[in-house]
Amino acid sequence: MRGGLLISLGLLTGCSRLEATDGLVAPLVVQGLYLGLDLPGGVDFEGSDVLDYSAACTVFLAYVSDPAAIEEAPVEGAQVEFRSEESGKLGFAEEGEGKYGLTAADGLDYEPRDPTAVVVEANGETARIDVLPPEAPEVELPTLLDREQGFTVDLSGQGYDNVLVAVYDLDRSKLTWTNLPEGVSATYDYTHPDGAIETLEVPGEAVLRASTYVIGAAGMRKADSSSFENVNLSLSAFMAGQFSVGFAVVP
Repeated sequence: MRGGLLISLGLLTGCSRLEATDGLVAPLVVQGLYLGLDLPGGVDFEGSDVLDYSAACTVFLAYVSDPAAIEEAPVEGAQVEFRSEESGKLGFAEEGEGKYGLTAADGLDYEPRDPTAVVVEANGETARIDVLPPEAPEVELPTLLDREQGFTVDLSGQGYDNVLVAVYDLDRSKLTWTNLPEGVSATYDYTHPDGAIETLEVPGEAVLRASTYVIGAAGMRKADSSSFENVNLSLSAFMAGQFSVGFAVVP
C-alpha cells in the first residue's frame, strides 16, 4: 500500500531567493501537516508497508510576506526537527523546494494529545511550532456503495477546522481519490480555510470499479498560533489529524 492512504496522505539557509519588505527580510512562513492512521482492529497489517505510513509529517518553509508569492521563496538547507514524548527527537529529510518530510519509517509515531513541537534552525535563529495532535474523529463511513456513488463525510460538532479524506482501492493497490493538498500553495489554502469546514463531499469518481475500498477520514485541527515562535503569525499554520478507517464494498 506504499504510495497509498498516507503517502498521498504527509524553507531556511543562505537562500538567494528572499523577499524583502522595507529592507527587512520577511519573517519565516511555516506550513505543515501531521497525519496519523488509526489502524482498524481485526486486520493483519504485519509485513505491509502501510505501517511505514501510519504516521507522516510534511513541512514547507519560505521567507515571504505575500501568500501569492509563497512558491517563489523556498528555504533550503534548514535543520528541521520533530520533538514529542512518543517519538523523541527526529530529523526531517529535505525533499527540495522548501519541503521537509518524516514518516513512521523514520521512527515517527502519532499519539493523540501528545505535546509535539516542530523546531526549525537557520541563519542563527530558531523557530518553533507547538502542536497538540487531536484524536481520530467519530464518523459513519459507508460500507456498501454503488459504482460512481458519491458520499458525504460529516464531522459536525467535533471541533475540527477541516476534513481530510482518502479512498484507496485495495484490489488494485491504488489511491483513487483524496483532498490531501500537494505543494506549498495548496497546503497554504488548506490550512487557511474560510471558517471551519466540517463536511466533505466525496465524488463518485472515487469508486469507479467493483472492489473493496479503504476509506480514511481525518478531522484536522489547527495548532494554536499564540504559541508559535519566530514565524510569520498571519501566514504560518500547522494542522494535525488522525484518520479513522473503514471498508466499503462496491459490488
